[in-house]
Amino acid sequence: MKPLRSYLKLKHLIWPGLFLILMGLTAGLVAGTWGPIPAGLLSAGIGLLVVWLGSQASGFQGLWGKRSTQAGTNAVLATLAVLAIFLLTNFLATRYNTRLDLTENRLFTLAPQSQEVVKSLEDPVKVWIFDLAPNPADRDLLENYRRQNPDGFAYEYVDPQVQPGLAERFGVQNFGEVYVEKGDSRSDSSGNRRQLVQTISPSQRLSERRLTTALVKITSDRQTKVYFLQGHGERELNPGQGGLAQALTSLTDETFQAEPLNLANTAEIPADAAVIVVAGPQRPLLAEEITRLKDFQTRKGGLLLLVDPQANPELDDLLEGWGVAFSDRILVDPVAGRDGAVTIITEYGPHPITDGLNNGITFFPLARPLELGEVEGVEMTPLLFTNARTQAQQIGEDGQLQLDPEAPEGNLVLGAAFSRRLSNAPTPSPSPDAEEPPVQDEARMVAIGNSTFATNGLIDQQLNRDLFLNAIGWLSQEADPTFSVRAAEPTNRRVLFSPSQQIALILASLVFLPLAGLALAVGVWWRRR
Repeated sequence: MKPLRSYLKLKHLIWPGLFLILMGLTAGLVAGTWGPIPAGLLSAGIGLLVVWLGSQASGFQGLWGKRSTQAGTNAVLATLAVLAIFLLTNFLATRYNTRLDLTENRLFTLAPQSQEVVKSLEDPVKVWIFDLAPNPADRDLLENYRRQNPDGFAYEYVDPQVQPGLAERFGVQNFGEVYVEKGDSRSDSSGNRRQLVQTISPSQRLSERRLTTALVKITSDRQTKVYFLQGHGERELNPGQGGLAQALTSLTDETFQAEPLNLANTAEIPADAAVIVVAGPQRPLLAEEITRLKDFQTRKGGLLLLVDPQANPELDDLLEGWGVAFSDRILVDPVAGRDGAVTIITEYGPHPITDGLNNGITFFPLARPLELGEVEGVEMTPLLFTNARTQAQQIGEDGQLQLDPEAPEGNLVLGAAFSRRLSNAPTPSPSPDAEEPPVQDEARMVAIGNSTFATNGLIDQQLNRDLFLNAIGWLSQEADPTFSVRAAEPTNRRVLFSPSQQIALILASLVFLPLAGLALAVGVWWRRR
């Protein structure tokens, strides 16, 4: 019988010994405690090393002078170096957690608005998810919020079947309902303590846009009124092509309250009007209506004018005091698609409305430029600049575009913001303890030579929604407005094939490609035959 030592091959025990030690150290560092498992692994590894050393004791004499010993020593040192690097890397990764989001729309990174909202939480806010089992994607999103404000934001998953009393107090009707609750109280007496965010399902996961909106709603007591002027062919406030239903929904999500306004049937503009929107008027306003809008501009408030080409609402008397006029020309980009009628904007002026847009895209089908002038007491800021090749062409009486090589060309202004301090408002005295000087009430106005960008189906494209909402927010003069890009939504990348394309794809993949491969193989065989 061969000696037991030859079967065990004790000289190879060094490798499992080192491996067990490595496993024990890794388990202890990751777990943060040196429990039975890490200690057992370390003990087993050290034991194997001791046995290995005992098996090699007789051969240690003259061992260090051998080339094999030197090579083995180098291998051990290299192994220990790799082990040290591995442990150090794991320690640093655990101690300094860093996330890198490489998705197109940065889907796994909170939008600037969401970050600002959650960081500014003064009272504790908790999100309750009434579902059977947590979803990893939803949990990652909630963790992103919690990391921004660990003391002010928390979340908890609740199984309605295990805690029916809690589900009943929230009024849960279906699995997947998500609520956000402000403070520690669970009372609904204030009407603003609890907010339903959405109902999640396997096909509809938790939305950052909706969660951020719910946080804004539950932490804000404001009800800002935005009125949309009607009666002159303006954009209708209903679903369908050319309507503003989606714009109204976005305003509601941002805690604004939108209502129609017909000045022909109203003696005066409502006192609670913070912003008035005139979107796409096709017929002239009455003189009395112009007078009421001018009176509105003598108090704290904002006016948003969205005027399309080939429309003359006769606003000159209203705009004269602001140093702006809507040109009767139309913007044309000679190298753009659709005959250059779509104006794409990537250059923005410095202003709170455009601060979060950076070099993003907003686009305006059929737009007209502005003509700007200086007026004493009015602060004017161009917001939207066309590219250098854009031209301002005339439209003939027959409605056809008249291309003029001498037409104005260059970085034309499509939109601008205006503000004027109110002469009847007292100048506030700065507080010595205030970090920033108090802001005096202003009359504000934003003029854009297009209203189509805010209509159904287009407001969701690129940054059109952000431009519209930021303009409303600035005009409303809220005490603490948040101007930044809203939460990104996944881009629909589905590829839809027509029936004929589906048949062609099937034939190409199942018939033509195999036949081509077979013909190539036959050709190679024939040449080598």
